Amino acid sequence: MWELICLTLAATAGNNIGKVLQKKGTVILPPLSFKLKVIRAYAVNKAWVIGFLMDIFGALLMLRALSQAPVSVIQPVSGCGLAILSIFSHFYLKEVMNAVDWMGITLAGIGTIGVGAGGEEQEPSSISIFQLPWLAFVVSILFVLLNGWLRICKHQRREQEMIEFEVVEEIIYGLESGILFGYYFLLDKIYAKVFF
Repeated sequence: MWELICLTLAATAGNNIGKVLQKKGTVILPPLSFKLKVIRAYAVNKAWVIGFLMDIFGALLMLRALSQAPVSVIQPVSGCGLAILSIFSHFYLKEVMNAVDWMGITLAGIGTIGVGAGGEEQEPSSISIFQLPWLAFVVSILFVLLNGWLRICKHQRREQEMIEFEVVEEIIYGLESGILFGYYFLLDKIYAKVFF
């Protein structure tokens, strides 16, 4: 299990650090388009190419880890990528961090690894292809309900100019992104089982 946890840490580090390197490379690049001159500029930018390759390699490592371990182990450990990204940003991008930041990074790393290491091996369950449309339907209904609630909150905030509705909107956005993140890992796990 520890090999898979290390594989997941390498995968999430590759994803997060790769995106930072891509972002750093785009500082001097034009907006991405399908013009040959623009594509050539991206292809010869060392920081962007290294970031792109790290991101792709991290995704492949994540698929490999998901094909061998339960999502309940891999997903929490992948949260450690943000702690790794913070450390990378401090040393590579020279971002300043105080003692509270370092404590938070340490706790995040220990906590996510602890949750992942505490995950139990589970018997593989067969997921029917017919269950996926129902899952997509339920997720769609949940999104419709959350977006309806979001519109109501925005309307009330505009009318009354109240700050507390802004907090509710942020909570709704967090719920939606959490649902998508979980849905992504479910589909990723299915893909890993089918193709690996």
